[in-house]
Amino acid sequence: MFYEFLFAMANILVNRMSSQEFTDKSEAQKKDDVNQQGFDGDLSEISIESFFEANGIDIDELTTFSEQAKKAMEGEPEALLDLPHDEVMEELREKQKKIEEAFNKIIKLRDEILSKLRDEKAKRDDFNNRVRELAAKIRELVEKRNELQKYVDEKKQELNTYRQTLRELSNKLELLQREIEGFSLRKERRIKAQIRKYEMVLERFNIPPDLEEKLIAKIKELSEQLRSFKEKEEKWKELNKLRRERERLRDSIGALRKALVLYVQELNKIKSEIRELRKERDFYKSKADEHHMEVQKCVKKLEFIKEALDKLRDVRYKISKTLSKLRRLKYQMRQFRVEEEFKQVVLKRLTEIKSRIERGELEMPDLQFLINFGFLTEDIFEKIASTSPQELAKKVAEELGYTS
Repeated sequence: MFYEFLFAMANILVNRMSSQEFTDKSEAQKKDDVNQQGFDGDLSEISIESFFEANGIDIDELTTFSEQAKKAMEGEPEALLDLPHDEVMEELREKQKKIEEAFNKIIKLRDEILSKLRDEKAKRDDFNNRVRELAAKIRELVEKRNELQKYVDEKKQELNTYRQTLRELSNKLELLQREIEGFSLRKERRIKAQIRKYEMVLERFNIPPDLEEKLIAKIKELSEQLRSFKEKEEKWKELNKLRRERERLRDSIGALRKALVLYVQELNKIKSEIRELRKERDFYKSKADEHHMEVQKCVKKLEFIKEALDKLRDVRYKISKTLSKLRRLKYQMRQFRVEEEFKQVVLKRLTEIKSRIERGELEMPDLQFLINFGFLTEDIFEKIASTSPQELAKKVAEELGYTS
């Protein structure tokens, strides 16, 4: 019996869903019509609050109802019996109309903000892509700069080493120059020639002993001078060698200085390029940040709008559900000649159902009664599919506002 009744109610639910689909299409058409009208204004400046105020949208007012309407929407089934149904339904219909108007205006604004959000994201992403491209170039140039800087530093160290060596050579040359002062190869050759001449005289001629003694003494004297000249000649050769080495070192220092000038020029050029690229990168970064701020503003506005739409959807659903309940209840009331008789029958039946709900023994005729008299709507089947009788009783109690 339980599942047969569920099958019957499922057919009712299918019909209701078909009707709802038609309603949704109508609402979608309305939304398209509204979107085609466009929105005049600067979305980057407008605030949601000012838009709502300018369009007469007051969420608090739209979600506020009279005590009678609140009883109809939130009260227990018994509360529906003593309400002025026509008055409450008129209030709910008027509120429903205002909510639909506000809903369409907010949807229109939301679509405009979504469009702006997509546009701002695209611009932000384009600028961020440019920032990444420039950052990659900067990294490449920084690596090149660091390598060249390292090379320049090494060459400067090498130049300093050459200069230190040059100073040491100059000091050594100055010392050698003082040590060989008065030395000349011409004097050395003259001394050698004199010694040979005296030796030939001693070899070829018989000369008196006193003269021979004088010649031998002179040869000794000249030999001593020649020995001193020999020592200075070695130093003189070393001096010339060091002079040649100094000239080579000076040439190396000159060439290295010229090379360093070129390297430093290239290094400064790279540094200048890095500075310019960083300026360009920072410019695009600031632009990306500006558009990101707009994206965040749009997101916040959309969050505010979503919250407002969620409230309106919830209230709209409750209004629609309550109107459906009141229509069914009024239809059932017309079946009775006396209103008090109707109330007594209904109250008695509700008391029985409430008792069964508390025991977790709700039966299908009870569910049928609640639906027929408007205390429940067909969408209850969306919530009780594949449930046990106990779970069914609990969920029905929640729908009716009974505490289980």
